[in-house]
Amino acid sequence: MAKAKILVLDQDISWTLMISEALIKEDYEVFSANRATDALLLLQVRSADVVVADINLPDSDPMTFLEQLRQQHPDIALIVCTARPTIPQAVATIRLGAHDYREKAVTPDCIIGIKESVAGAVAERGRDLRARVPDVRQRGLLAAPAQGFYGIVSQNAQMQDIFELIQTIADSVANVLIYGETGTGKELVARAIHEASSRHGKPFVTMDCSALARELMESELFGHEKGAFTGAHDRHIGRFERANTGTLFLDEVANIDLAIQAKLLRVLQSRTFERVGGQKSISVDVRIIAATNVPLEELVAAGKFREDLYHRLNVVEINIPPLQERAEDIPLLAMEFLKRFAKQNSKDVRGFSDVAVNTLCGYRWPGNVRELENVILQAVVLAKSPLIDSSDLPRRITQPAEGSVALPTKLAAQLEEPEKQILVNAIRQHGGNIKRTAEMLEISRTTLYAKLKKYQIDPDAIR
Repeated sequence: MAKAKILVLDQDISWTLMISEALIKEDYEVFSANRATDALLLLQVRSADVVVADINLPDSDPMTFLEQLRQQHPDIALIVCTARPTIPQAVATIRLGAHDYREKAVTPDCIIGIKESVAGAVAERGRDLRARVPDVRQRGLLAAPAQGFYGIVSQNAQMQDIFELIQTIADSVANVLIYGETGTGKELVARAIHEASSRHGKPFVTMDCSALARELMESELFGHEKGAFTGAHDRHIGRFERANTGTLFLDEVANIDLAIQAKLLRVLQSRTFERVGGQKSISVDVRIIAATNVPLEELVAAGKFREDLYHRLNVVEINIPPLQERAEDIPLLAMEFLKRFAKQNSKDVRGFSDVAVNTLCGYRWPGNVRELENVILQAVVLAKSPLIDSSDLPRRITQPAEGSVALPTKLAAQLEEPEKQILVNAIRQHGGNIKRTAEMLEISRTTLYAKLKKYQIDPDAIR
């Protein structure tokens, strides 16, 4: 079977090489250019299925380049990936028929997102040339990929319970609602559910519901027909159609407008929809996994989220603990990130000093795993020796950590009973008000809900 052909266009040569190598590993045929004029010349002599491009190029105006590409090569799918994203440019790009518009960052999540967009674009063209996904559906608790549980590295007891739950629900058709603070890895958990299921190898399509305006969200979810609105020059295939037979991950689902919520509910009930401006009813087989860092129960009570949609999404609930509750995972995750970034940046960095490990374990990590990942990337890039020391870490990490020591796992377990009593007393003190209780304890409401569930505490019973 012929390989899909991908053109990577970016003036940053190192970025071009990195993305090209990542796509080559996914079994695509890849070629590249660093200027808009070179790209258009290349496309006259070489065919391409997808163009991955930063359209903010020195030799061409972004919209001029887009219009030239659309006029000369209307069948090529375009994925825009830029370090300087703007809402007006995103709107104009999507209206000109771009398949996706993404923020560029030197992070694993960004690279994974680009690979997913490319796979979706190739599939949308009706060519079954997506990168092959290895069959990793082994049923031992940690027997899936070598890098932890479907890419999630943890030895924390709560996370192990989540891994077991994922294996239990993977092959069901139940929708899943994932709660967790920003940066805890909600998308990784969603991906693990997909990969552990019989849908593995089928599309896994993501949508950040906080990143799109209402008028774009409907089009992105359900697609639109040519001429459906001003600027709709071509038919656009939405996320539901792209995810057919696979999984659709709706991140930050609390941000969906109420009017769109009603249409989303209809799709979940009937598994059919119409594109914006279309008359034809389209049937899909899609599993929905939604995620939020905001308790949806409170939004339902406030009239900001439909109760019927909440119950449709929350068939199975997963609560991801914040990193500060997974202290034993910090050294493990830090080492995994170090190995990855040392290889990517060709740095001879092999480990951490004891002081650096203690510093990392003593920090509260408000940004969770994502913040730890970014800190290790910075430390690897700046490291002057093979061993990362505390001097290689940002000041915000080192200063609050002075005199602070992370609790050993056994000691933390011994403190669970006092923690339960503290929670009960705090809830009683605030008359069952979850918001004020969380503020007093200096934890998020999501974390508080998870702890209440863990200790089987009913706030209404102790007011």
